[in-house]
Amino acid sequence: MAEVKALAELVAKLADFLDQEVSRGFDLDDFGQLLKFLHALQMQAQALIDMAQRAAALLGEPSHSYVGAGIALLRRGMLTEEDFRLYRAIVGFRNVLVHGYVSIDVSRVSQILARREYRKLVGLALKILEATRGP
Repeated sequence: MAEVKALAELVAKLADFLDQEVSRGFDLDDFGQLLKFLHALQMQAQALIDMAQRAAALLGEPSHSYVGAGIALLRRGMLTEEDFRLYRAIVGFRNVLVHGYVSIDVSRVSQILARREYRKLVGLALKILEATRGP
């Protein structure tokens, strides 16, 4: 349980970091800035995924795949269908960041930052954290 809480705190801390950096403005044509934002987004996504895997294991449904962990949480009612669609998108985005460096859509990254869509991960993290605490 402590690990799930620590991961939730990391997801929120990274969102706060991104908020600060985005509020200063960003230029993703600057390679250094691009790397900074990609790394923070990757870390945030991975922390949420690790959290989902740990929560699934705590529920007695350990998963060997990232999506499988989300399915376990969906099956247990910890995630809604909408939450699960977002979670799957996060897993896909993380996979592109980690494995598809040359195929990263920088305009999509810019959109995520401008719309502060990374904040959605905080909502999912809190939902998973609350569900693992039990009644």
